[in-house]
Amino acid sequence: MPQAIEPTPQGALPTPDPAALMLLAEIADAGSLTAAARALGTTQPALSKQLKRLEQLLGVPVFDRSLRGILPTEYGLALLPRARAIRAQARQAGEDIAQRKGQREGQLVVALSHFSTIALLPTVIPLFRSRWPGVQLSITPPPFALAGLREGAPDFAVMSMPAERLGSEFTARPVYTTTVAVIVRAGHPLANAQHLSDLVGAQWIWPSVRSSVTRGLARAFRQARLPEPTCLTTCETLTGLETLVANTDLVGAVPFEVQRARAQSNGLHTVPLLQTIEGPRVAVLRWADARPTPASADLEEAFVQAARQLARGMQAPA
Repeated sequence: MPQAIEPTPQGALPTPDPAALMLLAEIADAGSLTAAARALGTTQPALSKQLKRLEQLLGVPVFDRSLRGILPTEYGLALLPRARAIRAQARQAGEDIAQRKGQREGQLVVALSHFSTIALLPTVIPLFRSRWPGVQLSITPPPFALAGLREGAPDFAVMSMPAERLGSEFTARPVYTTTVAVIVRAGHPLANAQHLSDLVGAQWIWPSVRSSVTRGLARAFRQARLPEPTCLTTCETLTGLETLVANTDLVGAVPFEVQRARAQSNGLHTVPLLQTIEGPRVAVLRWADARPTPASADLEEAFVQAARQLARGMQAPA
């Protein structure tokens, strides 16, 4: 049975202690009081006491306890985004001051698309590592739900602009516009196609039906007044997509810059189309209210400079 909680007096507006909200985030992410206590270096009874004080202040239960563990209630779920954001901001505040005092340590989580990982990261990492040798850097796939940017997981993303219009709570710093490469296996019947019209009726494999690469391909077909391509197979992993293209007659589409970097290893052939297919617009996405630490700002700038360097290389004569 859920623990009975005394309601907050009518008219009173509870103001939780930020530390209590950070505790809420720790417990939710750990999945149990025992695991959270271990991670925080305290005891389960001490955490239970702090959690009880928070619930008494709010007048509602924030967790359901059962034999299967501890899960957030609807009230807990409503608090979690704010709790995680407060936790991230508190951590970043400490790191910000330490880094401004000359320390080269901290934590960063950056979400990268395939393009950013393959075309930009090899240029970024050596310089960043030389300047920030003690920063723990974690790289994750781009978030489907951008709310994680508000919660500090990730600190920022370098990815294709979402199809949906960004709300005012996010900022986007465009850094690069890709082109789309159409790829097939060696010896494919369409290996020497030069016009989009040659690809009408092709059997496609895409990263997803709503990916930025797919949107660029569909836009090119519309502009050429051709029937839009259809796709019955999608694969979100790049290696999986390449494997299927290499071993079937499926026609793939990826950013040209990615295929150029991987052509030698994947053995795939870029179809020599005369039309240029504009692909994803890549941008640095952040929560609008974020105040990057020096290390985070430096890493962002490194990605911007790497993108500019790549653009100059793509414009140079072959």
